[in-house]
Parts: sequence; structure tokens; C-alpha cells
Amino acid sequence: MQKLIGYIGTYESPASPGIDCFSLDLETGRLSAPQRRFAVPDSKYLSLFDGILAAPVRRDGRAGICLLDIDSPGDSPLGECLPEQSPACFVTQDERYVYTANYHEGNVLVYDKSGKTPRLARTISIAPGAGCHQILFTGDYMLVPCLLLDRVNIYDRSQNFAEAGAIPFEPGTGPRHGVFDRAGRRLFLVSELSNELFVYEWKDPTSVRLRGRTPILPQNFTSDPAPASAAIRLSADERFLYVSTRFADVITVFALDGFQAAPIQQVGSGGVHPRDFVLTPDGNYLLAANRTQGGLASFRLDPESGKIGALCSSVPAPEAVSIVLSQDKRSNATGAV
Repeated sequence: MQKLIGYIGTYESPASPGIDCFSLDLETGRLSAPQRRFAVPDSKYLSLFDGILAAPVRRDGRAGICLLDIDSPGDSPLGECLPEQSPACFVTQDERYVYTANYHEGNVLVYDKSGKTPRLARTISIAPGAGCHQILFTGDYMLVPCLLLDRVNIYDRSQNFAEAGAIPFEPGTGPRHGVFDRAGRRLFLVSELSNELFVYEWKDPTSVRLRGRTPILPQNFTSDPAPASAAIRLSADERFLYVSTRFADVITVFALDGFQAAPIQQVGSGGVHPRDFVLTPDGNYLLAANRTQGGLASFRLDPESGKIGALCSSVPAPEAVSIVLSQDKRSNATGAV
């Protein structure tokens, strides 16, 4: 029986004080019951690179990041650095650095992980309450969606993170998460407040052209609270795009043709509040993290049509808000988030 191992990041609560580990049966889609793997409070987003998990952490009134070895039998961090007042909402990493986006403090922090203990290397201050929600990379450039500023800030890593431009949005749009294609030519962005999918043609920060703008939900859709789109994933063959929407509790599938994105399916997420989901490397399954009800759910995918099939399995996973899979050795910094 072939299995895939995954890890779940959670909001801190009595029912979820850390990072859980689970397995997925690649033949049946059946999930194992998650088990506590690392006692890391408020580990709300995870990044996995070459066997090392990077996660936010909150301890004794301070916050920052910790590094964890998934191959170690113990649950103690390799190291921690706690320079923040509140935990980051997004983490990504590459060979040397860990990058975090802090929604409330409105900044991006860069940690050097080349030693045994991560150390703060740089703070990029944007604005208090900017709603920084993700970090994307393409070439030398770093993009930071600022949900509450209605723009995506662009920085040049080759020029000491100098500001290189911005992608503006209409007030009330709330850009949240995005993904580049492998060529770095197409940028897909999802907005949390207006629930739209934006498609841009990217050449460099001075040449970013909007090529498509598509509603994610049906016209006049309402819910209480208001629907809030969250995660976005691109299929490995780059033919399909997937978006989750909380409070509507759905996942929407788009078929891609160049810069055109056409919705082809919308299905329930298997629970309530799907803040994150992932596609398995073989393209056969979609795993959704439903924060408030339904827990972790697995769905069969049809790689040819891109459509989501039957619910295969679901297991309790209180406050689940982030998923990473251990077979995917790529850095989240590639933009596949």
C-alpha cells in the first residue's frame, strides 16, 4: 500500500495545540486519523523544504518561527527565533532563508536558517494592519499581497529588497493569495473580499498587464458571514486552477487556456471553512483543511478533466488551516502555494 505523509498546521486551541501528522492511502484515498507530531502553539501555516518544516510559533507572549526536522524521532524544534508580537499568517522558505508575512503587524520578515538556530536577517515594514497575507517569488522579485491595502507590493531581492512597484486593486477587493505558472509569465491572484480570480501577464514590475477577471461565486450569492476566498492551487500540468472559498464552503475549478480562466465546477469542501487545500503530486487527490467542521477531507481528482470527484475520506482535524505533503521537496518559494 503506497502512502503519502502530510502535516497539518492549526490555530491554537485546547483541541489543537500543535502540528499533526497524517497519511493518505494513494490507492483508496483513505486518510489516517491525525496524530500530534510537534507541540508548536499557533502553527497556523507550514512550509516544508528538504525535510525541514518551518512554522509560526507563539511562546510566552512572543512570536516568530521555529524549524522542525520531520525525520527526527523527537518533537523538539531545531531552533526558534521570536522577534514578533503576533504570529505570522504565512511562511515559505528556500535553501537558506525563511520568509514570513504578518497580517496584523504589516511586515515581511526574512530569517537566515543557515545555522542551527534561525536568526532575523531583515524586516521589511509595509504598514501596520496592511493585511500582508502571502509571499510569492518570480526571478529576483518578491510579491506581497496586502489584503487591507488593496495592492500587491513588489520588491527586488537582488537590490536588497528595494521597492520595485505595485499592482493596485479597486477598494474592497482584498488580494490574498496567488500563484505563478512555471514559466513565470502568468500570475493568478484570488481576492478574499470581492471573491474574484485575476489573471495577469507578467514580464517585470513595470510590465504587468491584467488579462482576465472572473467572479468565483454565482452572481448575487450571499452568506453570513460574507464569503471569503482563501487558497489557490495550480495543477501540475497547468491546465486547471482550484480556489477555496470560506463561508460558501466550496472549491471552484477553472479550466485554463492561455490567459483565459473558465469556471467548470464548484463543489462542497467536505466541511466548513476551507482555509487551505493541496493537490497530491500525482494529481489524483485534493485534500481540504476545513477549520470549523469536517476536518481533513480527501477527494478523488480526474487529471484529464480536472474535476473533483467523490469524497473518499474525512477525519477530525480541529482548527486545521494549513497542509503540506512530505513528498513535495519543492520550496513554497516557487510560488506554488
